[in-house]
Amino acid sequence: MPYSDFADPLGDLVSPAGHSESILGQPFSNIGVGLDWLSPTHIVNEFVKVTTGYDIFGDAAMAFTGDWEAVWTSAGAFRSLAGALQGIGVNVAQGNLELDGDWDGNAADAAYVYFTTLGSTLSEMYGPLVRLAAAYEEAAEGTYRLQEAVSGVLKDLMDSAMIGALGASVGTATIETGVGFVTGWGIAAYEAWKVTELTSRARKIIATAQALANGSMGLIQSAATDVDALADRLPAPYEHPGTAK
Repeated sequence: MPYSDFADPLGDLVSPAGHSESILGQPFSNIGVGLDWLSPTHIVNEFVKVTTGYDIFGDAAMAFTGDWEAVWTSAGAFRSLAGALQGIGVNVAQGNLELDGDWDGNAADAAYVYFTTLGSTLSEMYGPLVRLAAAYEEAAEGTYRLQEAVSGVLKDLMDSAMIGALGASVGTATIETGVGFVTGWGIAAYEAWKVTELTSRARKIIATAQALANGSMGLIQSAATDVDALADRLPAPYEHPGTAK
């Protein structure tokens, strides 16, 4: 008797959505665009490091740079694969049930066990693959949102550091005459305080990003382990007893 597919796995194998799609109603643009704080001038960076004791720009670069769009599209690929494998598993299971009604004997019984295992294992991959996709999406989306927040803070920090460095230069240049000395170093002190406050805010955002990355990595490793375990359960290619060597 003819057999027909119950599901359409090919319909699930679609190209992952790129940055043209939206995240929480906002376009998922290239996360590296506009990160001009990644290359602060030497004098600004030194003023911040001397004032706070931290290389906040370097810390931010380590926490946020990366191809997060690729992470986002990988999530879409995992989600498509999950649907396709589930569909294949359903088709195998459905075909196995139909075949069992038309085929009897020891070979039929062995085939039934084989395809039952194959179909159920393929279908079970849906869960961990969807969890894997969700973890990738969370990492990409969360990092993108935190990058937006830290970018604004660091741009303000750069402005304050530049003003503070200029104020310190004026104070040093006028130290012998006294004209402008108090004003220059007064400005530098005020901007140094602002730099310290902004650095503290930036460090909190960076810490949140690092915690998010660690949490996402744990979820990814857990889901990947489950996928590997299911892959190990897949039987060897089927051979009919009459053709087996």
